[in-house]
Amino acid sequence: MSQNLHPDFQTNAAGTEYFFLGNGKVMAAIQWSRHEALTPLGLLISRPEHFGRKWSTLLFHPEHGLAKTEVVVIIEGKRYHPEHATTNVEWDLNGEPFVTATWRAGDAEVRENFRASHTDAAIIREISITNVFDVTIETSLYANPAHFDRFTQSSNGLAAQGYDRIQIESDQPVEASERTFTIAGTHATLRYNLKLEQSGSIAYKSSSPPNHGSSTFAVTRSADPLIARSIALLTKAILGLRAAVSSSGRFDASIWQYGFEWSGDAAHVAEALIYAGEFESARSVFVNILTRLSNAEGQLMESSRFRGGDDAELNNNGALLAALKLYVDWSGDHELIRVHFDRITAIAEYLLTQEHLDANRGMLKGARDIWERSAMMGVEMGYDVSHNSFGIVGLEAAAELARTINKPHERWTEAALKMRHNFLEHPTHSFIENGKIIKRRLMNGKPQRMVMVVETDSNKEYLATFRPKGTPMEATPLAPWEPDASTVFPICHGFVDPKSEIARKTMASLEELWSQAWKGGGYGRYHVAAEPDSPGPWPFATSFIASAYAEMGDMEHVLRALEWLIDKAGASGSWFEFYGERPTPPLPPTGIIVWGWAQYITLIVRYLLGMKVIGDELVSSPKLSGIKARLRFRERQIEIDS
Repeated sequence: MSQNLHPDFQTNAAGTEYFFLGNGKVMAAIQWSRHEALTPLGLLISRPEHFGRKWSTLLFHPEHGLAKTEVVVIIEGKRYHPEHATTNVEWDLNGEPFVTATWRAGDAEVRENFRASHTDAAIIREISITNVFDVTIETSLYANPAHFDRFTQSSNGLAAQGYDRIQIESDQPVEASERTFTIAGTHATLRYNLKLEQSGSIAYKSSSPPNHGSSTFAVTRSADPLIARSIALLTKAILGLRAAVSSSGRFDASIWQYGFEWSGDAAHVAEALIYAGEFESARSVFVNILTRLSNAEGQLMESSRFRGGDDAELNNNGALLAALKLYVDWSGDHELIRVHFDRITAIAEYLLTQEHLDANRGMLKGARDIWERSAMMGVEMGYDVSHNSFGIVGLEAAAELARTINKPHERWTEAALKMRHNFLEHPTHSFIENGKIIKRRLMNGKPQRMVMVVETDSNKEYLATFRPKGTPMEATPLAPWEPDASTVFPICHGFVDPKSEIARKTMASLEELWSQAWKGGGYGRYHVAAEPDSPGPWPFATSFIASAYAEMGDMEHVLRALEWLIDKAGASGSWFEFYGERPTPPLPPTGIIVWGWAQYITLIVRYLLGMKVIGDELVSSPKLSGIKARLRFRERQIEIDS
């Protein structure tokens, strides 16, 4: 494919960043690349409702890549376009956020501002040129031929139709010729509209922001530049979620990579949207999970499919139930729970079926973990720390939700109490071993220390796809199982005391995950030798561990993690799923991980600003000073000044 497509098809080429804009109806990414083979300033547009690879976005062209999305400036007959050495892109977060790009056209400076419409499926691009008078602005519509086969011109722009529809309109008359049009003057406003409008006047200026309000954050008096950068990145992460999550609550778990939905990712994204004050968007995510990503048996989807039995990711059920309670606590909306209580009941009860619950020990069993490794990857039948951690908080949350709408809750309350007690104190099967939290116990109570993959005729094809040649696990079929980032969940959720010796020893053991087989820091998900596909540091795993350190009050490790997250997010505020080499093919290319934005928001708001709901009050116990926040809480806006 790389021989047939323009190099712009690459997602994670060196020196390339993506700035995401959107409103649930349209998603745009402004590509800023210093890689000589890629377009320095490109515009990708798609519908967040529909997933695809980078080369399947609406403005990607197989021969031209994103080059035809650049604006050309013509001065005295000479044509100028953005160049790698002189193009700069950054966020402007003063007031209404937008992305601004600057580049040189001879002695003139070109400034382009990008933002999403508040109401329509449209991206607005404002162009201004200074230090010149006689100038022509040229733009093109070389829409993706996989989507479009009809191209038309009008007095104010160009349009393409086919499997989708897109139109570029100008706020002033244009001279159109085939797929290009020009505008005379130093200023122009372009509107990339995914719904072809009827002829008539169109407002090009942004409308007022939605009046439901959202949470906002600002630095007031901190002398530490790291704090200011952390809060700026928080705003960018919130904008990323706004762009990625469609109005129906759907989103591609890793943009341009998978084209699938994960219920667990969705639960964590909904949690972050709640902290961001985006209650309506969070509600859409929940409705999507409760109607599409779950079934009447209480199973939850991962990678857009249901896996039952030993392959069930039971942590997803618990994470969703906990996120639903958080939504009710912050928004006060009980109607969502009432309407969907039958499905919520099924999701909670799924954890208590004989297939998944060891009734004697009161703990969840299976042969899968949160990172999707299964029996084929050497996961033996037993009890996983992530399944049981989220099982505890999820069943507790389900019981509380039932209690608030006067439904029976005793069964879930009792199951959560037993699971919590045995998690910590069971004489043979607790998750505490040698004074620290462990990843997994087998059915006989022994800890699983290693994973061993045995290739057979029946799994050979599977392993070739999901454990390709060159990955650590392929090279070392018998690999250490621990340490594993998921052992922080009991600390993050508070049923292992963050100040305890158990927490201290657990976190000390996890330091092996920092810069394991790579330079530059960041935490891997688990011991790199047990990695079947993506050896390298992961943003949300790094946020998990930083959250646990925040609960412990260990700010030295928190700040180190923040430095790494800020560095990897770059100017754009977007993270790739992980940072390292990926065997593509057979695995898909690395994309922008939506969960990364979500977990960073949770790290800052829940763990560093310490925002929690107790009863009917929003309580703050900040670990960062100098932050002013305006948080949406139920029908109010609460001012917090740390």
